[in-house]
Amino acid sequence: LGFTEVMNFTLTNETTHYQEMRIKANDMIKLANPVSLECTILRQSLLPSLMKNLADNKHESFPQRLFEVSDVGRVNQCVETRIERKLHVAGVSSHPAANFTEIKSTVEALLHNMGLKAWEIKPVKHASFLEGRAAVIIVKRREIGVLGEIHPEVLNNFELENPTSAFELDVEALP
Repeated sequence: LGFTEVMNFTLTNETTHYQEMRIKANDMIKLANPVSLECTILRQSLLPSLMKNLADNKHESFPQRLFEVSDVGRVNQCVETRIERKLHVAGVSSHPAANFTEIKSTVEALLHNMGLKAWEIKPVKHASFLEGRAAVIIVKRREIGVLGEIHPEVLNNFELENPTSAFELDVEALP
């Protein structure tokens, strides 16, 4: 689909993961003895890392389309370690014409290529995305992801000038 794969660390920091993405921190998985201030928590989403990739490469030519397939951590009191790994896929598209329709088409192509026959895209309010341009992806009555146009405040937090659209899916939730 024209995206370039990136590989990021599963560790990040509270500022990048929550504050810059305009997300409230909940069930944060903090490291007891972090080696640096850049790696203090286990990420719960791939999107903040992809936004940081865009920020680090804004001197490169556009369009920039990046994706990552990797682990995120979730608190789960039912497992022995109280933390479980989930496999997610996420992507960002940054260029002057990036919009909701582009990322929705990308997600639908991805779901179709993964062999899914039916899914729903329903509007949602999400702090990281523009209101009215964000949606959840539902498969078999279960929310498996989110997509939309990144909020201008988030773009400013990462010092990005171009509109950016993004998605993230829980791969393990797919049938």
